[in-house]
Amino acid sequence: MKRLMPNRAQVLCGALLLAVTACKNQASDSSALPDLSQHARSYVAVEKTQVRAGPGPQFRVLADIPRDAQLTAVGRDGEWVLIVSKKGNPPGFVPMASVRAADGATRHFARSENKAPAKYQTVADTSLRSGPGLHYPVIAELPKGIRLNVVDQEKGWLRVESKQEGRKPGYVDASYARPMENP
Repeated sequence: MKRLMPNRAQVLCGALLLAVTACKNQASDSSALPDLSQHARSYVAVEKTQVRAGPGPQFRVLADIPRDAQLTAVGRDGEWVLIVSKKGNPPGFVPMASVRAADGATRHFARSENKAPAKYQTVADTSLRSGPGLHYPVIAELPKGIRLNVVDQEKGWLRVESKQEGRKPGYVDASYARPMENP
């Protein structure tokens, strides 16, 4: 009696069919994907800059951005900000030093007349720094979800103060915090 053995081509086709079917099932579950619009922040270019395909000068230039251009940022990779286009252009990266939080975003940071701190919450793990910039030393690491007392805003950075006596104020990148809806 002759035993039927599948040849390599049949095994390969079967594996490929199984992989395609599995990928189709995973791709149809879009609820598992993050909603980038929830993370979008408005920024303005502070100088003429270039959008690059990746986070660094070694990546190809996708477009030139003029000074004062409105940008929508959805993330950060080191010293680079990931921006998306509302006009259908491909996403890309701009240097963090070439952008600042837009006026629309910064008006939330202004202190009220009674000088009470604004209540914010971190939206991701981030660093508390001694000054408003990445070149300042890290004072502490802050986990996602921690509450912040914001007393001022400077160049896209939130100045935060601790309620605990004797602790020095620090700065958090504004793109890593949001005003609390119910403080």
